[in-house]
Amino acid sequence: MTIDSLFTSVLTFVENNPIFAKYITTASRWIFVILAVYILMRSIMSLLSTRVTPEVWGYLSVEDGVTLPITHWENIIGRSSSVDLRIELDTISNTQALLIRRKDGKWMFKDLNSKNGTIINGIQLIPRKKYIINPGDEITMGGAKCTLAAISVEEEKNNDAMRSMDKKPVSPWPLMVAITAFQFLTMIQLIIGMGTKLTPGALLSIPLLSATMWIYVILFRAMGSKGFEMEMIAFFMSTIGLAVTTSANPALTMKQYIATLVGIFIFIFMCIYMRDLKRTEKIKPVLAVLAIGLLLFNVIFGTTKFGAANWVTVGGISIQPSEIVKLAFICIGAATMENLFNKKNLYGFMLFSLFCLACLAKMGDFGGALIFFVTYLVISFLRSGDFSRLILTIGAAGIMGILVLRFKPYILSRFNAWGHVWEPDFINGMGYQQTRTMSYASGGGLLGLGAGNGSLKTVAASNTDLVFGFVTEEWGHIISILLVLCIITLSLFAVNSIVAGRSAFYTIAACGAATMMIFQTMLNIFGAVDLFPLTGVTFPFVSTGGTSAMCSWAMLAYFKAADMRKDASLAIKRRP
Repeated sequence: MTIDSLFTSVLTFVENNPIFAKYITTASRWIFVILAVYILMRSIMSLLSTRVTPEVWGYLSVEDGVTLPITHWENIIGRSSSVDLRIELDTISNTQALLIRRKDGKWMFKDLNSKNGTIINGIQLIPRKKYIINPGDEITMGGAKCTLAAISVEEEKNNDAMRSMDKKPVSPWPLMVAITAFQFLTMIQLIIGMGTKLTPGALLSIPLLSATMWIYVILFRAMGSKGFEMEMIAFFMSTIGLAVTTSANPALTMKQYIATLVGIFIFIFMCIYMRDLKRTEKIKPVLAVLAIGLLLFNVIFGTTKFGAANWVTVGGISIQPSEIVKLAFICIGAATMENLFNKKNLYGFMLFSLFCLACLAKMGDFGGALIFFVTYLVISFLRSGDFSRLILTIGAAGIMGILVLRFKPYILSRFNAWGHVWEPDFINGMGYQQTRTMSYASGGGLLGLGAGNGSLKTVAASNTDLVFGFVTEEWGHIISILLVLCIITLSLFAVNSIVAGRSAFYTIAACGAATMMIFQTMLNIFGAVDLFPLTGVTFPFVSTGGTSAMCSWAMLAYFKAADMRKDASLAIKRRP
């Protein structure tokens, strides 16, 4: 059956049997919730219950009889409780040295300008200079003699046995069948809810997304990949996103699908590219130049929408450069241990961050500036662990924020309406969007009115900035809460993966992406219900917007790169 014939058949049936169509909508709303709970709970529980076992790459033996297992590619040695290899001696610096396992299996050592220095095999090391060391070499740090030891063949077998005990990723096939059923019912419900307002072309986007999902999983499953929970979550959220776009503006649905498809290709490319850490490190200067160029282009040629000039039209297509810059911002901020303590590297990221924030402030994109700033704070702390620096940064940002409010009256008006949207002075003015969002969303109940049956779509930005209310009205409170849980799950998985992270780059990048995604979701939801000023940011994967859809999928690559489960990540070469 073609899309046209399905559309015509269902539409004719609905017109001839309106009462029976209502029964279908009522039943479908329950089925939607059951399918959504099954799809997301199965994926979420699999991600959060997975025990990631750190692999032991070697041992650092200290002369007092203590043997420290080396469980990361990159390790900080020192006295501090936050280091990877802790030696509790007063003569050892808080951060004494770096021990890094290279791709070829050899070890690299670097003294971090420690107070008492480091000696290897009788040779005094020059601080900050890299040295190749081998198992059996004697390392003297602060008077303490240590030895690097390789793991035995038996221990390698034990590591394999431990990995086999880890909970395996959940099978993708039942989830895909459930998502496909959800997508088919969504098509039926959209026809019932929208009638002749719906076009066959808009409806086609949903089976195309379903086909894309099946092709993606079958292809990479055949190549040995096993963990697809993150992708299942993203495909489910993208399905809701296409339904929202169709309900609000069917003419944009195919563009939304194409943007999602492009985002999936970017996601795959980034996963494969990030397999090689050195290659990823080399592209960071290129990304910085491109990001600066995009922001400058936006500042000069940007078009103002809803008070912010963060849109650029090229060849009739509108894009948000700041969304693309998010990907570069995370990659540039994340650093390997080798570069983590390099002040030049740190100051470079600070200057780049200030430039991004200044451009966003100039554009009036207050929501985007907040997202970048919070992400900067998290990445900076992960890199330095220095609370005092963060406090100074927050103070300086507060002053900058006051100046932005002083010279950007539209943003100030949003803050003036915050918490007062129901008052007569604001209810039909700056509070119009929030009051209508809360009113219509409350009418959705637990199950929603059904896709295509909502009224919030008549309010400006309902399918972008106010999309949480849109979903709540048409799909119900249960599904809207599940969508929030999806974002929280990805963020918790990123934090949990730090334990077995291969490199500081992957863990910092994943935590940076998690911060950006969860804070963006908070701004979208809290702004729509007046718990925070309306800042005009999107809900990842769900809001209408090609650039947002592409970047949401692309950002998922940072989460996949932190996934250390065997054969679960495209960003890790398959182990034998």
